Amino acid sequence: MHARLYQPTDVEAVVAIFRSNIAKYFTPEEESGLRNFLWDERGEHYYVFEIEGEIVGAGGIALNENETVSLCWGMVLSDRIGTGLGKQMTQFRIDLAAEKYPGVPITISTSQHTEGFYNRFGFRTVEHIKDGFGSGIDNCKMRLDFMEGERKR
Repeated sequence: MHARLYQPTDVEAVVAIFRSNIAKYFTPEEESGLRNFLWDERGEHYYVFEIEGEIVGAGGIALNENETVSLCWGMVLSDRIGTGLGKQMTQFRIDLAAEKYPGVPITISTSQHTEGFYNRFGFRTVEHIKDGFGSGIDNCKMRLDFMEGERKR
């Protein structure tokens, strides 16, 4: 897997990854929010992940006003789920957050379908909103706190 910074020419490839995950992980209504993020809000730390030149995943980090760092818009092409790619991408983003913002807690808003995945990295659920992203897709707000001197889990 190769990680590189997102470029505006990657927008359709990232949207295709998003669309491959509609119904279980995303709702169609969220696409406009993703497109707005990719064009206006992505900041300097949003990446695409390639295997043999194909973009198979995307995700980034963003510093929040409340002195936390969010894992944002992380996704893997649906036919690559379960291959370990999501684990590699998540560890990459946790390591990036720890390097850029040492000791700052990391947050994520994810669904009930991936809540257990993030638990394995040490995230804990701090709020659970039923149907928070849409019908059948809950919003699980999670947080990872670092101990003094700790970089990653």
